Amino acid sequence: MNEFFNIRFPFERNPIMNKPNLTFAESYCAQHGIPREKFARTVFKRVLYRRTLLFIWILQFFKQDYFVADFDLIYGVERLRRMRDFNSEAERFNEHPSNRGWLRRRLRLRVSTYRLKLLIKETLPLSTMQKGKFEGTSAPFDSASESKTDENLSLARS
Repeated sequence: MNEFFNIRFPFERNPIMNKPNLTFAESYCAQHGIPREKFARTVFKRVLYRRTLLFIWILQFFKQDYFVADFDLIYGVERLRRMRDFNSEAERFNEHPSNRGWLRRRLRLRVSTYRLKLLIKETLPLSTMQKGKFEGTSAPFDSASESKTDENLSLARS
């Protein structure tokens, strides 16, 4: 019946997301319906700082290999299967010899590693993420520590 009405219910999971061994590139291409050959260009355009879009043709005209470091980063993360491997690729990007200069560092005419990280997080299958552990959250309070806190407050008041 679901196929008849062509309705997608929110609780139906994407079958691609259930395959834990897919790389970032395979997952991204399957989710967005693009051929593998267009992966690097598509991700590049998606994770660029927006101001860079205005200067792409000028930068490529004066220096044809201006975006070499950016594409090396994208080619490096395309084979990732786990989020924890992203940091080593980002460090490699920061140390890349072509990633120097005032235009790249100060004006940020390059790709955003933060945007790329978010894109990888939303694209990789859930089983590759650490379930239940999120950045910036604290562990839930246990009842023993709450009861000690209540005792300390009552002692402080008396």
